[in-house]
Amino acid sequence: RNIEKFDRPLYAHIWKRIISSGHRVLDPELADYFYIPTDFRYLFSDATRVLQYVSQTWPMWNKTEGARHLLLSTSDLGGCEGAELMRIRNATSKSIWLTAWGLTQKHPKVWWKGCHRPGLDIVIPIPAQTPNMLRTPLNPKVEQPPRDIQFYFSGKICGDNLDPSPNSTWPVCKTKTNPLYSAGMRQLVYHHHALREGYKIVTRSETYIDDMARSRFCLAPTGGGHGKRQVLVARFGCIPVPITDFVLQPFEPELEWRSFSVTVAESDVPVMHDILARISDEKLKGMQAAVACASKHLWWSSMWGGIFGDDGRYDAFATVMEILRVRLEHPNAQPSEYAKVDERWAKFATCQLEDKPPRDVQLCSYGYDESLQQVAPTKLCGLRGWGKYGIPGGAICEGMENLAKCPRPWS
Repeated sequence: RNIEKFDRPLYAHIWKRIISSGHRVLDPELADYFYIPTDFRYLFSDATRVLQYVSQTWPMWNKTEGARHLLLSTSDLGGCEGAELMRIRNATSKSIWLTAWGLTQKHPKVWWKGCHRPGLDIVIPIPAQTPNMLRTPLNPKVEQPPRDIQFYFSGKICGDNLDPSPNSTWPVCKTKTNPLYSAGMRQLVYHHHALREGYKIVTRSETYIDDMARSRFCLAPTGGGHGKRQVLVARFGCIPVPITDFVLQPFEPELEWRSFSVTVAESDVPVMHDILARISDEKLKGMQAAVACASKHLWWSSMWGGIFGDDGRYDAFATVMEILRVRLEHPNAQPSEYAKVDERWAKFATCQLEDKPPRDVQLCSYGYDESLQQVAPTKLCGLRGWGKYGIPGGAICEGMENLAKCPRPWS
């Protein structure tokens, strides 16, 4: 009734890309999957009405009992945020939920419930954006600075929104408000490592972009639910360090996260510096090459524009489509086995597909500030005139008068 209530418009961007990419078919009997174009995050009581409408209007829902239907929630806790959403979640046991929250079981310290079902649901990256993203050293037009910061984090530490103790003594937070924010991991990391040489752990930084570009390892914590740092830091070539037990990261385990990240168990936070110090320069170099590829999977470039001089073939939307394809062709394979059973997926996941795009297909670059054109690999996308719902059909369709004529170089 009021689409402006959707403050996170990813549902609409996915809807547009399904149409403009050529994946949509008009005959439901020919469809492999079905997408319900809404975000269940803010529907609350209306969520039940949506499913009632679908079941009464579109016969494939009842025919499949909701199987092969894609449902999206951008909630911090995925499909487990609030009683109504939990009821919807339980009533759609065969449906595929796309969320950014990969908790697979109830967390032992926090009230978070485990909603994610590996092999059925898909953890997707949130489209986290920050100014000057084009200044990433993964952009071929940007010079790579020396990575002279061993470990980096800038952001909220305490659940009360106050600055932590400057000497990092425990308890680091001044009040007991929301003590289990990020499952307490941001506080523990600050307590054990804030004063360590080579580590920069702060609540704010005027050199945030440069700091990430100069860091070897970056904390990728949860917050009140899913985090975003794993996406942002990878985008700047910094190796993500996720720390929350039982939480899968975007496109994990389909992508081999251990090749480009260092997951630290909650119990190992006190010795995290030893874990990172044992990683050799040679291994780190390989991980940095892997994170350069992974960063393409973790950004929706065909929707919002390229960052790395890429053409969108490996972006988050394409990754979702590839995962769904592999499931159809290998229905009994576990997600962690995709690279073993599907040669195309193995090449796609490591950004090594052999076919090249047509020469006349070029993806515009993300950015709102015209001064960024000097470092943009291609012409900046004309994003300003379209608002939060973006260019019709996605950035890859910029300039097209008809979505049916958008470039489809990988169809």
